[in-house]
Amino acid sequence: MAKQGLVLLLLLILVPTAQAAIELYDFSSEEKRARFHQLGAVLRCPMCENQSIIDSESPSAYDMRQELYRLLEEGYTDDQVFDHLTSRFGEFIHYRPPVRSDTWILWYLPPFMIVAGFIILLLLARSRSKKAPASQGESLSERQLKLKKILELDSDTTSSPNSKDST
Repeated sequence: MAKQGLVLLLLLILVPTAQAAIELYDFSSEEKRARFHQLGAVLRCPMCENQSIIDSESPSAYDMRQELYRLLEEGYTDDQVFDHLTSRFGEFIHYRPPVRSDTWILWYLPPFMIVAGFIILLLLARSRSKKAPASQGESLSERQLKLKKILELDSDTTSSPNSKDST
């Protein structure tokens, strides 16, 4: 009895996944089939994050595929298809939005920021190379003597408080 319950439970879990929809489109020519896949790959699903309408399983992507199929079969050009789908689903469906006055920041800000970053790095590198440390003109032996004096002063100051405490 437990085995039958387990089998029934597995069937209830697995059957809904087996009912995935398979879309078949009967194109009038192979050129339209190729255009369908080409255009579908560059159109973004309005509900999904970064998926084309070909890859997405959302209802809106399904509607867009149906509409794309209908438009191609009616003889629309690629530009007409983009215009129609944009008017129906919005600008978000374009992976590469057109360069217009309201989208110029998307196109020109990233390269501008990269160039500005390189210029800032160059200026910082130049200003640091101009600021030479004061000890750069000294020889190695002179710097060693200075360090030795500093260490002697440090040892004198640490030993003198101890000697005062002991007396």
